[in-house]
Amino acid sequence: MQAIVFHGEHQLALENMPKPTPGPDEALLRVNACGICGSDLHGYLGHSPRRDAHVPLIMGHEFTGIVAELGSNVKNSPPIGAKVIVQPLIHCGVCRACRAGKTNICPNMAVLGIERHGAFAEWVTVPADRLFLLPDGLSDVNGALTETLAVEVHLFRQLAPALLRTVVILGAGAQGLLAVQLAKIGGASQIIVTDIVPQRLALAEQLGATMTIQADQEDPVQRVLAATDKWGADFVVDAVGAASLKKQGIAMLAPDGIFGLVGLAAGESSVNFNPIVNKEITVRGAYAYNDDDFQRSLELIARGQIQVEPMIHVAPLSEGISYFQRLIDEPAGLTKVILTAQ
Repeated sequence: MQAIVFHGEHQLALENMPKPTPGPDEALLRVNACGICGSDLHGYLGHSPRRDAHVPLIMGHEFTGIVAELGSNVKNSPPIGAKVIVQPLIHCGVCRACRAGKTNICPNMAVLGIERHGAFAEWVTVPADRLFLLPDGLSDVNGALTETLAVEVHLFRQLAPALLRTVVILGAGAQGLLAVQLAKIGGASQIIVTDIVPQRLALAEQLGATMTIQADQEDPVQRVLAATDKWGADFVVDAVGAASLKKQGIAMLAPDGIFGLVGLAAGESSVNFNPIVNKEITVRGAYAYNDDDFQRSLELIARGQIQVEPMIHVAPLSEGISYFQRLIDEPAGLTKVILTAQ
């Protein structure tokens, strides 16, 4: 089979690999569509020690496929021939986090495309209990955004106040654009988005942002304060993770506001804690998602409550390596690239 194989920093190769064989508790899938995640780009750039520890590695964890074969022990799974979406987090089920229902922070977690081979390939094996049926009428390509959305659904479920007033989203990549739509569903009166790419800001407006700020042309903090009568935002989402955005996020929050961190970036961030104390700000991270977040995300996309099609660019697996570099060098016009194996 063809697969994009990661061999280390800036090293990707399109290779012929053996078709995998499912274990007793696994399913073999024919991959239909797999999205390039920002974390895959971090891996390509050498910023992901977890991926580096498992080279050569087939990355790719946002994917749909067709069940082609089931292991001998598999029961109560979607049948052979079913279209499925894969929840790629494999938790241990026995640690204190898992027993507390916090499977998303299981310290023993393995992730498809990180600790074991993922879906930038024609075929992949996965634990059968990670399969979710793709609803009728939902395309493989659109369904591949379920994993991306689940990250934001988990964040909003954990952190977002009820009856949102002013929400600021730092970053208009796929995560940020999905957050825009969740803020709209949550009833936010103002949805303000910052980014440095004009095309992405235009897409944010199309999807529900009431104000956009090109952050390399004007001061986002001052714009947010001006738009809120100097009060600030009730809820700020950092969908990027850069150190400068953490400082901006804290500075633009209203008293008793909430700063939700979901973006991951390399390096450390320096933050002034005085405003956190003085304004009683809550700063909290949200990592990944649980199975119900994943199911809810699948429902939101299938029912058309969240639009994903405007942000998708489809490309064949054979051109995937060039898209990795394009997403790094020239991201304008590309928000979410989905690679198709067929």
